[in-house]
Amino acid sequence: MARRRRNVFAGLRRVRACGLGMLFVALAAMTAVAAPAGAQAGGRPPVSRADSLDPLGTALDAEDKGDLKRAALAYREVLQRALVPGNSDGDKVALSLLGLERVWAELGMRDSIIPVAQRVVQLRPTDPVARSIQLRALVSIGRDDEAREAFTSWRRAAGSDGAPFREYARLLVQQGRAQAADSILGEAGRLLGGGGALAGEVAQLHVALGRWNAAAVAFRQALRDEPYLETAALFALNRTPAAARDSIRAVLMADPAWLPPRRLLSSLELTWGEPRRAWAALSSLKSDDSTSAAWRAFAERAESAQSWLVARDAWSAVLDQRADLEAQQRAAQAALNAADAAGALQLATRPGPGAAAARARALLPIEIAALGELGRATDAQRRLDASGALLDEMARAAMARPLVSAYLRAGDLTRAKAAVMGSDLEDDDETVGWLALYDGDLTTARKRLVRAATQRGELVDALGLLARTRVEQSPGLGAAFLALARRDSVGAAARFVSLADSVGPAAPALLTMAARLVARARAMVLWDRVIAEWPKSPEAPESLLASARALRDSGDVRGATTRLETLLVDYPMSALAPQARRELERLKGQVPPASAAVTR
Repeated sequence: MARRRRNVFAGLRRVRACGLGMLFVALAAMTAVAAPAGAQAGGRPPVSRADSLDPLGTALDAEDKGDLKRAALAYREVLQRALVPGNSDGDKVALSLLGLERVWAELGMRDSIIPVAQRVVQLRPTDPVARSIQLRALVSIGRDDEAREAFTSWRRAAGSDGAPFREYARLLVQQGRAQAADSILGEAGRLLGGGGALAGEVAQLHVALGRWNAAAVAFRQALRDEPYLETAALFALNRTPAAARDSIRAVLMADPAWLPPRRLLSSLELTWGEPRRAWAALSSLKSDDSTSAAWRAFAERAESAQSWLVARDAWSAVLDQRADLEAQQRAAQAALNAADAAGALQLATRPGPGAAAARARALLPIEIAALGELGRATDAQRRLDASGALLDEMARAAMARPLVSAYLRAGDLTRAKAAVMGSDLEDDDETVGWLALYDGDLTTARKRLVRAATQRGELVDALGLLARTRVEQSPGLGAAFLALARRDSVGAAARFVSLADSVGPAAPALLTMAARLVARARAMVLWDRVIAEWPKSPEAPESLLASARALRDSGDVRGATTRLETLLVDYPMSALAPQARRELERLKGQVPPASAAVTR
């Protein structure tokens, strides 16, 4: 039944596209046949469509049950009753023709619909459904000369209506006959003028022929009268090769600037991995309600793509146009996620609408976190104390995590521990584990961090290190990780290197962590030490790959090649081997440049 209903609605959509506006009336009549009023009222048992005197109900019921021959007979009866000379029922003509087309197609008798459609055309020369079905059937079975005659007849009957050209061109494109479709649309342009009635079809044709610039021009023209084509344009132009994208940008950014083509370009840029260009396409539009809605939708998409700097700018634009609390909160949070703590603080403390309590709940956590990122833990505590009266117990508890982070960023481990006391963070494995690690309590850190819910990069590094050593207490290692928390990468690297000789099997892990934090020249020394002293460690292939990339970037192709070959020969089962192989192929010129691949 569900399948049949989809088929019926597919047919109805085709009919509606041809201009029959009364189809929903016919659907209501069909529904009434399927569920009689008396049955709904409880007066008697339901009557099936097959028991109805309406042949349309009989046809639909038979089609649902797979009795296709009986359905065809019933649809023929519907059509015969609907074709009353001088007073035919156009909706039932359309429904019966579409039903016959479906049934005969399933029976392998597609050409049987042709004489029926021709008879309807004789009685109703401008009937768009009969004309469309006739043309569709002739094209599908390859009777090209007859299809051309049917198109010519429909074109003469339709006058200035572009439907014959649109339908014929669409069918030809579906058959892969783009050049023939191009000829039809060219003819339409000569006969109907250069208006936008067929701009959508012209655009799709240009896409099929690889004419990307012309497709963009046609889509821009089509969007003026048919804005619903925006989704189709996005799907079509998304396939534009990289070499042709600048021409698309030029067309869609051209003056006069208006929303639909700019919004289309913005969506294209996002799919092409260019979020900054995507925002530039929208940001220069004149601010109004429609533009603001587009900015908001774009900001949400940028958040989903984790393009935080772009999301910050988009939400800031929404905030400037509509000063609402949600936009302010999301702009500030996006800035914080983008590591723009100063911008997040400025946005979070910006005056705006809303009750003081609501603003505190929405913005204070971001403000505290931003102050913490800036190392201003004392200011964070002061702000929290000043706003305490505006927060309920749950809201105050939620401030514990950003406050702890603020103290850790300032290197104040004692106050960070005090901030945890009495909060939900006392039961949080990750928080307790990190505090234990900073304190040098490796036993507790090992036990709690392994149960942490997140898998951030620094957590994975810490767990890898803790798994390689049985040391229970190491204040020096805790101080090194605390230096990382303070963003003191130089100090952390120095501590990691100094500890390498005292942690046994964990030494290469400490050295590679240090290498990630220092300048390339110093890192090369550390990588060489790992490769030479711990060749069996997991960090040896990592050091080979990292040092090869550093040599490549410095212009030492021979040295980079040697290290990559060593990795592939000595560590063929390493997870880094595929990356090394790819790097080696690039160095040897075996991978063509991206532009060459696009050209082919």
